[in-house]
Amino acid sequence: MEHFHKAEDWLLELSSEAQFFRKDTPPSLEVVQLVLDALGRPDESFEWRVVVGGTAGKGTVCRLTEDVLLTAGKTVATLMSPHLQVITERVRINGKLIEAETFGFTLLEIKKVCEDLSILPTYYEAIVLTGILSAKNAGCEILICEVGMGGRLDAVNSVQGKRVSALTFIGDDHLEKFDNSLSKLAEEKAGIFVENSVYNISYEQKMCSTLNKIAKKDIHYIKGVMTKLNKKMTRNICEEILGSDTFTMRKIQLPGRWEKVAPDVILDGAHSAPRFEFILPKIKKLKGPKIGIFGLGKNHDPNIFNIVEKEFEEIFWVNVPEARDTWTAEELKQKLGRGITCPDAHSALKEARKLGGTILVNGFFLGGEMRNEFYDPQKILEQQTEFPE
Repeated sequence: MEHFHKAEDWLLELSSEAQFFRKDTPPSLEVVQLVLDALGRPDESFEWRVVVGGTAGKGTVCRLTEDVLLTAGKTVATLMSPHLQVITERVRINGKLIEAETFGFTLLEIKKVCEDLSILPTYYEAIVLTGILSAKNAGCEILICEVGMGGRLDAVNSVQGKRVSALTFIGDDHLEKFDNSLSKLAEEKAGIFVENSVYNISYEQKMCSTLNKIAKKDIHYIKGVMTKLNKKMTRNICEEILGSDTFTMRKIQLPGRWEKVAPDVILDGAHSAPRFEFILPKIKKLKGPKIGIFGLGKNHDPNIFNIVEKEFEEIFWVNVPEARDTWTAEELKQKLGRGITCPDAHSALKEARKLGGTILVNGFFLGGEMRNEFYDPQKILEQQTEFPE
């Protein structure tokens, strides 16, 4: 694990997750493009690229698409973000997490190129570059990329060549990074509809005029029941790539997406209004007392909890681990006017279980911390799966 640990050390030296958090320079794809050029454009080695953006649902669409294409006999790499427990969750090669030493060796290769060019990527950009090069080295036919934030200037939008561009829908997630303007956010997200897109698809209806204005080609809009839109989008993407509608779409479980890690504990990455609205019917169907373990970053509005909080007999407010700037447990309690504060998710779980019932934990950072109670991160690395035995 020597290369992996050296790579981890370098990542920790880099600036935060995305270009939008950089203080020294404005957002740009320049660094990523320079590295890809120096590497001989590994992003151009694939037959297809799939770039999926949106406020919520994009991770599910990526993983459903991956599963369909793998079942159809294709070789596929998938870039995801964020990770819940270990960094290798962000790069999947043919349905498995990338091998830790391969990830480390490739990331250190990216580091060497950056040093030769006298440039410095962000944490997020370095991982995206590692994923692209790893996918090329593995001989993958298709690269699937989940947009981290925005779209136009997200590192995955650097990939060149024939692509399918998919946008789920647009909420106010990270709105403060776009001058608190939903229109500007929509323009940024529509930036994935580039010249190389041979097929554009979305189920965003409210902002369609903005999307149509930015897109280089027509956008195919899909409609239907919200709970089925991810599957409909996946089906459309796969029909375009496979040239057929006769393929298998299986039910899959994603870590941290309404994941039942114990009979009484559910983890869900919800941290935006659209996601809470999506899981509200599921919350209503839970039997017995419902207890929430909730936390939130300062880049999100605590009012989103109003969507679901009435469903819970008790709520434990906790501080979110590892996040840059978060609402404290006490601040959230004051804003919502109810609940119990706890220093962390582990102590909250202990107290919540004394009440009986079903416990829901929200968010990816919080969910990742809680997931450590049920899945050993070292086994995830060794077994190359988010569900180790």
